[in-house]
Amino acid sequence: MISASDIARVVEQFIGGSDLFLVEVTVSPANEVEVLVDKPAGLNVEECAAISRAVEAAFDREKEDYELTIGSPGLGRPLKVPQQYQKVLGQEVEVALGSGAKLVATLTGAADGKIAVRYVALEAVEGKKRRQPVAHEQELLLDKVKWVKQVF
Repeated sequence: MISASDIARVVEQFIGGSDLFLVEVTVSPANEVEVLVDKPAGLNVEECAAISRAVEAAFDREKEDYELTIGSPGLGRPLKVPQQYQKVLGQEVEVALGSGAKLVATLTGAADGKIAVRYVALEAVEGKKRRQPVAHEQELLLDKVKWVKQVF
């Protein structure tokens, strides 16, 4: 069976020095290989084809029978690598917290295992009968967050 780490090594070597970055490699028990790659301006078909050729050149189909798919992460997929967070800075994201709560916020920063978000929540304000919108800025540790997804 082909290993995800071997595929990742080949892809990393191929895309090294470019603005492309590897997001994830998965290999199913049936040897279905999915390689997710992205870049700040978005991935194009020619880049996917070139990565596919590089992977196919590195692995002998006679020894390893596999199905290969190269693509970019889907719109609804959680962010996985730091470059994805950088790509969506200033945009709306949905954050699922470890507590189970979710919030929709603007991603304002991402570094060193943390993200910074800005959001507005309706809260009780002294002297007001109705809840009022209150702006919040919060820094969250990524190990305390279940997932972060870009909102469209």
